[in-house]
Amino acid sequence: MKDSELRMIETMLKKRDELNLAIMKEYGLTTISKEQIDLATLDEIGEFTHELKGDWCWWKKSQEPVDRNKALEELADVFHFALIYELFYGKRTYLLDDLGYDLESPRDYMPMVQMDIGLGIATALTRIIDLADSRLMYLLALSEHLGFCLEEVYAAYMRKNAINMERLKEGY
Repeated sequence: MKDSELRMIETMLKKRDELNLAIMKEYGLTTISKEQIDLATLDEIGEFTHELKGDWCWWKKSQEPVDRNKALEELADVFHFALIYELFYGKRTYLLDDLGYDLESPRDYMPMVQMDIGLGIATALTRIIDLADSRLMYLLALSEHLGFCLEEVYAAYMRKNAINMERLKEGY
């Protein structure tokens, strides 16, 4: 993984952590369970697949084509919960070891993503929940496979994180 990619991931984690702390303080929470994160992730995966509906909805003549920007915005929401999971329960195996070598990279997950995509996009998307220790790296690889590069995901995530911070301030 390139240093610039690692910095983007670390920045996303930092921003997510800041938002988590603010939300938890606002609502008097001390933790968020894996079950809560999994359900939130599934909900956002559903919203993401809804934005992809133009690619898979065969029964509706009036179905709008996929709007890539809307899909990217929903993908950023999936990332919100993958990042929360990473902060609370992840191993952070993508960090550099003492010698500066990548321990893990999204590219390591591309063969699994390709195999899962071969079984169907639904299989690939639900796999995110199955992966306890590597869901963030898998989601990054899956996003790339779907045509969304890390730079795009990062920009969309940062926009949505700022919106969510503002929503929290406004009592959303």
